[in-house]
Amino acid sequence: MLIPDEPYLGFAALCHIAGAFCLIPALLHTRTPQGTIAWLISLLAFPYIAVPFYLILGRRTFSGYVETRRRQTDSESPWGELTDKITNCMKPYAIRSADTAGEIMQTLGDIVRLPVCRGNSCQLLIDADNAFPRIYDAIKKAERYILIEFFIIKNDSVGRNLKNLLIERARDGIHIYMLYDEIGSHKLPPGYISALRKEGVKIEPFNGKRHFLSNVLRLNFRNHRKLVVVDGSTAFIGGMNIGREYLGKGALGYWRDTFIQLHGPSVQQTQISFLEDWNWATMSKSTPSTFPRLCWDITPQPEDKTVLVLPSGPADVIPAWKTTIIALANRATHRLWISTPYFVPDEGVMSALQAAALRNVDVRILRPERADHILVKLSSFTFLRDLDTYGIQLWAYKKGFLHQKVILMDDDIATVGTANLDNRSLALNFELTAIVRDPGVCAEVQAMLEKDFYSSVRESLEDYNKKSLGFKMLCNLARLMAPVQ
Repeated sequence: MLIPDEPYLGFAALCHIAGAFCLIPALLHTRTPQGTIAWLISLLAFPYIAVPFYLILGRRTFSGYVETRRRQTDSESPWGELTDKITNCMKPYAIRSADTAGEIMQTLGDIVRLPVCRGNSCQLLIDADNAFPRIYDAIKKAERYILIEFFIIKNDSVGRNLKNLLIERARDGIHIYMLYDEIGSHKLPPGYISALRKEGVKIEPFNGKRHFLSNVLRLNFRNHRKLVVVDGSTAFIGGMNIGREYLGKGALGYWRDTFIQLHGPSVQQTQISFLEDWNWATMSKSTPSTFPRLCWDITPQPEDKTVLVLPSGPADVIPAWKTTIIALANRATHRLWISTPYFVPDEGVMSALQAAALRNVDVRILRPERADHILVKLSSFTFLRDLDTYGIQLWAYKKGFLHQKVILMDDDIATVGTANLDNRSLALNFELTAIVRDPGVCAEVQAMLEKDFYSSVRESLEDYNKKSLGFKMLCNLARLMAPVQ
């Protein structure tokens, strides 16, 4: 007579109970009907596999960060007092315009609770050969402090050069505060970090101070920001991380990327973003009384460009980056050019792009021909029919690997930052984008993108239709993984 194995029966029962408990948040909080159905079926039929995946991949908000941000905006708290002080410093430079571009920027500023400011200067830094020397030069000239935040830091020649430079500046008495993402920088050896800490550099992982289970449950959320701020007077935002491949010395060859350097009130907005991240990473051990005295003095620049620095991420009440793309698409009149290495839009973004094309807006998507993430590459092919039917052009950059995150709307607004056009940037990653309203900057971005298009070929639905059935099946299977790519 067979006797049931009670431990296994107990384990099975526990898994099904856990699956049942996960059904409620899956039903209430999953963003799309398709996603809800997929999670419900998986949690009921395969709870042994689905429950762990749901706990890691199914969460859509970063609740702890939301609470940290709430404390920082509470005017009665020390952080709230500091935030109010910073905002008041920017008020003399706040600008409101009633035209289309002004309304877009004001709406986005209201979402992230930051003023759109005039009095800025902006310099496009095309590729690492231009960006890295400018960043290193600013670090060498620092007089008080340096704030650094990167998704990936590698222990190669570029990473070691940065480490040595920071150690040198720390020995000069410069205060250095550094954040890295522990997933993106998972290969960074402990010795790299300890060498910096030994010299007084304060370096922290974005999520590393929580307990193990909390960190596991946040694996799907990543800090994708790339930011350097020096003395509160200049800031750098863009697509490149710290590593040799960004100089074109990796397996993908020539690396096409863009940074932007800012001076003026917009720099203070980057510091607010860094403070929020630092406060989260250090679990509030750092308070306004213990954090270094940052410079909030503003020197208006004669170029007088209008800029909004837009932080976005899973802690947003209103999704700031998705709203940005949809707003630009909805208000564009003759041009919307988007350069992104990862094109896997959701339904809302795709509908906005299609509506723009129906208004005879020149909508173009520029992505790399080479792929560093094969699932994203395969997924993007499945959008060709949705694009081609509406007259949206998809271009493949052939000269090397294109990694820049740039948008140009008409001749009015240009964006440069860290956010892609995929689910990660739309919903899961913390991102940072400089939104510039200036005809001169837009003309520079237009010339830059025209040069990129010259090194690209247009992809067509006809070419995709000629692919094998097996290839098309792979592409559609890859698209099913879009929410976690």
